[in-house]
Amino acid sequence: MSGDHIHEADREASGRNPIERIAKAAVHVAAILLQLAAVALVVNAVYRYTLGGGFLIIAEGTRFALLLVVFLGLAGTHAVDGHVRVELLLQALPARLRGFLLDFLIPLASIFFLVLLAWSGWVATEQMFAQGTTTPTRPAILLWPIAAVVPAGCALLILLLLLNLFRRIRQRA
Repeated sequence: MSGDHIHEADREASGRNPIERIAKAAVHVAAILLQLAAVALVVNAVYRYTLGGGFLIIAEGTRFALLLVVFLGLAGTHAVDGHVRVELLLQALPARLRGFLLDFLIPLASIFFLVLLAWSGWVATEQMFAQGTTTPTRPAILLWPIAAVVPAGCALLILLLLLNLFRRIRQRA
């Protein structure tokens, strides 16, 4: 079986699993956050250039929104095959090797690095929670809920990658 056929099977089976539904919902939450951040930035810019002020909370919040958008969108982006690939390099490989790389080696390597990122994100989240770390702005924003999105987003993508790997193994058997 070629890798393209297996990826098509993943797409056909997608949406039936709670992990995939959560991933797609997280993308919608990320999109809403991105829109809110964009509106807030415009409001802050208009206020700054017309009245000479600005809201520190908006500046702080929009910085965090980028982190939230990226990690909430990880798994959902993968679910719709929207991740970045180096097509030129992949096309130069024989079909069997390309299929093996795309179907098994790249997902396994991704899981390894995502586990490391999730673990370090979890450690940072625990430290922020224990210390009660907040932003210096008023009102202060607790940092641990924002940092918790990193391991949560990684965990969701890991689960989705494992789900797809199991589907591919089952199809090849």
